Amino acid sequence: MNENHTNQQGLTLEEIAVHKQALKIAIAEQQKNVNEAYRQVVAPFSEAKSVSGYIGGRLLNGFTMIESAIWGFRLISRIFRIFRKFR
Repeated sequence: MNENHTNQQGLTLEEIAVHKQALKIAIAEQQKNVNEAYRQVVAPFSEAKSVSGYIGGRLLNGFTMIESAIWGFRLISRIFRIFRKFR
């Protein structure tokens, strides 16, 4: 009555060791890809030394002061409108 029904694939210890080694290599490759992607995302901010410096530098180089003031006013007014909706 107490028959033990298990699904065995018939893998040997050597096959398991080879599979484990292949998985470790794949994990190392994925970790390398994740680290490279992280460096690419963080690189622009590390050059600026601060997030505000990065944003401010981009704004001042790409827009005139008047355009920046208008853009900032619109952004602030939208944020205030969002807060008013939730009150």
